[in-house]
Amino acid sequence: MIRLRCSLFRVFGFAMAYACTQIGNAQESPERLDSVLPLLNTSIRDTAQLDLLIMVAESWYTSDNAYPYLARMDSLSAELLKSPNADVRRRARHARGAYHYFIGYHAKFARNIPLALRSLQQALADFQVHNERHAMAETNDALGVLFRAAGHPERSIAFFQEELRLGRELRHDHVTNQALVHLAAAHIESHRPDIAAIYLDSCGRGTPADSSAVLLERAKISTLQGKHSDAIAQLEKSLTFAGRSANPWDKLPVLSPLARSFYAIGKHEKGLAAARECVDIAERMGDQTARCACTMLIGIGELSLGRDADAERTLLEGLRLAEANHNVGAARELGDEGSMVHASKLLKDLYRKQGRLPEALAMTDLWSGLKDSVARMDGREEILLFEFQREHYTDSLANVEQVRSQQALHDRQIAAEKTRRNMFALLGILLLVVVVAFWSRARLLRRSNAAILTAQDQLLASEKALEAEAVRTRIARDIHDELGSDLTKIAMLGSEAKRRMADGSDQVAPVLDRLGRLAREAGGALKDIVWSVDPEQDTWQGLVHHARVYAQRVLDGTGVEADLQFGHSGPDAPIDPATKRNIFLVLKEALNNALKYAQASRISVHLNTSMHGFQLTVSDNGPGFDPVNASQAGNGLRNMRTRAERLRAELRIRANDPQGTRLELVSVTGP
Repeated sequence: MIRLRCSLFRVFGFAMAYACTQIGNAQESPERLDSVLPLLNTSIRDTAQLDLLIMVAESWYTSDNAYPYLARMDSLSAELLKSPNADVRRRARHARGAYHYFIGYHAKFARNIPLALRSLQQALADFQVHNERHAMAETNDALGVLFRAAGHPERSIAFFQEELRLGRELRHDHVTNQALVHLAAAHIESHRPDIAAIYLDSCGRGTPADSSAVLLERAKISTLQGKHSDAIAQLEKSLTFAGRSANPWDKLPVLSPLARSFYAIGKHEKGLAAARECVDIAERMGDQTARCACTMLIGIGELSLGRDADAERTLLEGLRLAEANHNVGAARELGDEGSMVHASKLLKDLYRKQGRLPEALAMTDLWSGLKDSVARMDGREEILLFEFQREHYTDSLANVEQVRSQQALHDRQIAAEKTRRNMFALLGILLLVVVVAFWSRARLLRRSNAAILTAQDQLLASEKALEAEAVRTRIARDIHDELGSDLTKIAMLGSEAKRRMADGSDQVAPVLDRLGRLAREAGGALKDIVWSVDPEQDTWQGLVHHARVYAQRVLDGTGVEADLQFGHSGPDAPIDPATKRNIFLVLKEALNNALKYAQASRISVHLNTSMHGFQLTVSDNGPGFDPVNASQAGNGLRNMRTRAERLRAELRIRANDPQGTRLELVSVTGP
């Protein structure tokens, strides 16, 4: 993959070509960075330093080690953009694009889809300033890969097609083949293997790595068709071509599916051998994300062979690597095995199979929390929905504008004809022309108005369909996130209670108590989900009533003194569902934080609403907290600030006052 991206920066002659060559070697031998890092000097502010920073960032494209150098690239390129020298500004603009490109790749590995999307789009905009078509092609490729990693291969096709257009325009065989291979991959993931085969047949002669990539996608088609033996033969041939490449990294995308294919046909020892070779190469290359993913594959093979003790050690090592590399939920071509979410799921299933209830419950809690984190980091439904709405709306406006332009053109033509006939025709002919002109204008107006109304109806229908799809997606996600882990725990506790009763143990009551508490929590979560989608509850009074019931339910039995004041002033009125949901989720997050972290003996929750706005206050008499550390440690405060922005409300937090913590969410207009 490094070899593929090297071409992105081969723009400014020999210096950049040299930098790109060294980047590829640095990825193969990370110690070669020792010859580059001493050349960096913060007191030197020129384009040569930018080239060196790009080399370092490229060498550490999957490592957190790149971030200090990316920060320097950001500040230096911004400074050099102000230079009076046009060539310096051009190279600084290229470095800005490289900076956003690398930030996007790091965000993709961390599965922060919104940040990756914004960064890569900004990189594309920077490269477009000077029409850097090669860099534009590689950035379109990265955007396509991002949408595939986010689970939307059909959305990636447009980016790969643009990459293909640029590759053919540049007559660049590698870029063209890369685009064709990725187009095939997107169609395979969309279950259109016939179209994928056509793209693969269109690939021309290229490097050994290109041939390896084509065979890799053909193997995916065979796997999709259930022909695992054919897939293995194609993968082994692909591995042979990858071995002829100068870059050992090219073997990694082949070894991981080869291990999975061997597992699929029961040849677990061969699958383990492929996974172990993958780990060895990843360690040599310094690719920690690939190392983590292949370590998980080793653990999966050991589980299949019944080596539970070895599998547990391997999976715990994979979990440690994923945590050290911040791979909460990996998003890359090698698969999602190398993530904390995947490792914790495998471990919880292993502990559950072994009857180790405490470890299984602890790992279930970790897995559930990690899934919530991935859902918050993805944000992909909102991002993709926004992009689709924007494109559809732009297309609709363009159609309407075209109709208006045609109307204006016809109007001018009719006016010109009328003027000419006024000059050469008699009074009677002039009267006839006027009648015809008015009749033609009326008919044209009717057609134009009908076209505009049709475009508007299509836009409205599309918006309603998208809104319905968003509601269905949200319901499914809420049921999965809110109830999934609780139901899993209930099933496990039920099995444990049954086992203890069969053994005649007198320790059944604690298990039943916990089972009952989880059942009540699951019932409450289900009520919250039903309330959030019930249109009859989309009123201010409905919000106030449900918020009061929720606060009482959460605080009952905690031993904390509660001060609850909920009220609505004036006549009831409808409320937008998104507004209702955001206010309730801020209340839920604030109240849960107070119970978990405040160590308070008294908690107050006040919610006052009216037709003009609202005011929510959650306070406690705990010792308070540091808002800066809290923002860095988790997503709770960031989520509440994001929801406040959506509500166009002001979020005030008094966190380090001796009297305790106080959170206020106030609408701009006031209650």
